Amino acid sequence: TDPTLDRIYKYLEECKESDLVGFDIEVGGFKHGLSEVSCISFSKDQETAISIPFTRAGKPRWAPDTEVGIWDTISEILSNPGITKVAQNRFFDGHFLFRRYGIITKNCHDTMIAQALLRPDFPKGLDFINSMYTDIGYYKADGKEFFGGRGNEETFWIYNAKDSMVLTLAWPEMEKELRERNLWETYQAQNNLVEPLIFMSEHGMKIDSEGLTKKSEDTLKEIERLEKEFQEMAGRKINLRSHKQLKEYFYGPKKQGGLGLKPYTNKGKPTTDESALLKLSRPLTTRPAIKEARILLEHRKLSKLRGTYYEMSYDDDNRIRSSMNPVGTRTGRLSSSENIFGTGTNMQNQPYAMKEFFLVDDGYVGYEIDLSQAENRIVAYVAPEPKLIEAFEKGIDIHSRTASYIFGKPENEISKEDGSAPQFGNGEHSERFWGKKANHAFNYGQSANAFSEQMLISRGEAKQIYNAYHNAYPGIYKYHNLVKQQLQKDRTLTNLFGRKYTFLDRWDYQLFLAAYAFIPQSTIADIINRWGLLPIYENYSDVVLLNQIHDSVVFEIPKSIGYEKHAEIILSISNRLSQPLKWNGREFQIPCDVKICAKNFMNGHELKITEDLCKQDLATTIEKVVTSNG
Repeated sequence: TDPTLDRIYKYLEECKESDLVGFDIEVGGFKHGLSEVSCISFSKDQETAISIPFTRAGKPRWAPDTEVGIWDTISEILSNPGITKVAQNRFFDGHFLFRRYGIITKNCHDTMIAQALLRPDFPKGLDFINSMYTDIGYYKADGKEFFGGRGNEETFWIYNAKDSMVLTLAWPEMEKELRERNLWETYQAQNNLVEPLIFMSEHGMKIDSEGLTKKSEDTLKEIERLEKEFQEMAGRKINLRSHKQLKEYFYGPKKQGGLGLKPYTNKGKPTTDESALLKLSRPLTTRPAIKEARILLEHRKLSKLRGTYYEMSYDDDNRIRSSMNPVGTRTGRLSSSENIFGTGTNMQNQPYAMKEFFLVDDGYVGYEIDLSQAENRIVAYVAPEPKLIEAFEKGIDIHSRTASYIFGKPENEISKEDGSAPQFGNGEHSERFWGKKANHAFNYGQSANAFSEQMLISRGEAKQIYNAYHNAYPGIYKYHNLVKQQLQKDRTLTNLFGRKYTFLDRWDYQLFLAAYAFIPQSTIADIINRWGLLPIYENYSDVVLLNQIHDSVVFEIPKSIGYEKHAEIILSISNRLSQPLKWNGREFQIPCDVKICAKNFMNGHELKITEDLCKQDLATTIEKVVTSNG
């Protein structure tokens, strides 16, 4: 700890000759307010480690030229693909080092990713990994104490050094387990995503800051109008953000200014949550619809949009950046959040209204390629369910087909018009709507009672839809039974790419729901990541990756390369994503849809990628979209 300059260079040179180098950074704040690396540690073997501090007693440890020299040597190690490294959560360390020092870390393993695959139900932190793979005692409290203003620098540097040593101790054992359990290919695919994820997170997406500001201001006016309308109806001032006051108003006795309504409850207690408000806003035989509930629902919706989205934090260059977690879910799906530098937001759960404010960069054309009804297709072929397979192979709209069984009429007579299904709920939805909701719910084992609660319809109505669905598609029950049988055998499921998941949780309904969803959701994640995100980053130098949204990938291509080249790239990526999948000796494909965007990612031209779509026709379409949008 706190080594001399000579010792630093000697140890770093020894790292260059090592078979495996563990490294870890600790980030702190300097007085000028920018977060920097306060110390970095390396371990060249399982017995030694070094912690190199860049601050001491709150001041820079080295003269600027000296620090530059140290970082140059560190960069030689981290960016050298011939040196095998290992880190814990390499996305964080890699993104931070790239942003602050321009270092791109190559050939690096990640114990967090390994742990997420080996034991998805267990914690992924290095403290837990340490407890499983080494004899080093618990030491993480030393770091917490230091960051909490307690402890001393020497203890902190030892803490930093131990992190690197744990990595060199744990990784060989984790690699051995990954190979023994046939998870090595899955690990490699997931670990290889880190570099493109760092690129996307650093590049970000252009945001219409002026448009967002105006939208926020207009939304605030509408929120204030709704508040005023509610107060006028109530006849007194009520804080619409106070659940206590709202419960008193809706459920309190009339003589005290309440409406005297029968309370809706959550876990036995009266509530004014979204479910309760939706129920209050719909008429019953014993009372009319409560208009105040509808106003409050709209107020909350707009408040959420304004506070979470229209007022979100973006960077000074008018770009929104997030952090992408390669093991943010247990199915292989990525997750997204505010970036590690404190700006941005989750880019995978943006409401449709926000697409208007995500802009295509000047001189580029934006594209979003998504897999068409991907999860439903996986379920159909894995089950297998012949009627669903037939619909997909003949190009029949699957939601209309399911609705045809619910309403007892031909598919071509199923209506998409709101209000065309008066027999369910308050009658505001279309017939096709109920087919779509049934497909999404019952594919993954939702019960009729849960469907009733979710959709705010009677249990009798829910049971009617539930029975119609399962009578039409008996293969879905067979799929659920197949999953249960495999769980009973060894609690392990395997998707179409060989990704495995051992379910260790309590044997109950919730476990089954997660298991039913695993094969479809994890397979789609592997398609979009292995056949989309990674090849785009590695093989298409003209393509700029922007985002990944579970079953779609968003990118842009410069106009300067010509629209025929655009078309060639789009068809090539689509062909990659539509490669044949195999299950029980049967092959099938998931087709792609593409959205061409000239200005923002809301207003674009949508088309299906078909086998007879030629490059010239697609190039002409792209040019027309761009030209028509100025």
